[in-house]
Amino acid sequence: MRRIMGQKNEKTEGRRDVSSRNTKWAHKVAVWLTKRNVTPNSISVMSVIFSAIGGSLLLLAAFEAGLSLYIAFSAYIVCILGRLLCNLFDGMVAIEGGKKSDNGDLFNDIPDRFADVFLIVPAGYVAGTGNIAGGAIELAWLAALLAVMTAYVRWLGAYVKQTHCFNGPMAKQHRMALLIVASVIAMVLVPFGWSGYSFFIALMIMNIGLIVTLIRRIKFIAQAEKP
Repeated sequence: MRRIMGQKNEKTEGRRDVSSRNTKWAHKVAVWLTKRNVTPNSISVMSVIFSAIGGSLLLLAAFEAGLSLYIAFSAYIVCILGRLLCNLFDGMVAIEGGKKSDNGDLFNDIPDRFADVFLIVPAGYVAGTGNIAGGAIELAWLAALLAVMTAYVRWLGAYVKQTHCFNGPMAKQHRMALLIVASVIAMVLVPFGWSGYSFFIALMIMNIGLIVTLIRRIKFIAQAEKP
């Protein structure tokens, strides 16, 4: 498979510097997908499907639709991981596999915005179940809005600086890691009926981190010199 080398190329192409991209298992999976003519755009769409399924299951649990909280939280974690794997392999198949398309940038970025909303917003409804945590739903929608804003500012920075700024502290991978941790803790708290608190605290941390991330990315764009 053709490999693009150098950090500058990664940023110019709008790709995060992900360490797992250089692992043997990721390379083998990417080769397998490439040989079977799986397109990077279809992988990007799959990330939205994973996110929609995970978010829907979380909502079912929030509205007490008869779904076990343990099953809902476990499936939610699996769907988050599925989303992240799709984010990994769409870029690998596109760049290293030589299948980059003319509209690849659209498919690479727009599905991520939907995926963020589908995964973040339901966490607020779980946190707000039974009025466990007031304002949790509003926090979730605010986090979803801020997540979209960080991506907008990143692309604005790419236009101004000709390079993407993926810094955190609450970039995409950080948001997803936080939700996974919140889900694991929520499962531990199920017997006590306190699962909502885990997601409420996670959403507070996420919002604070997203605000800091926005400030850092805006400062990056405002710098007089390119990095």
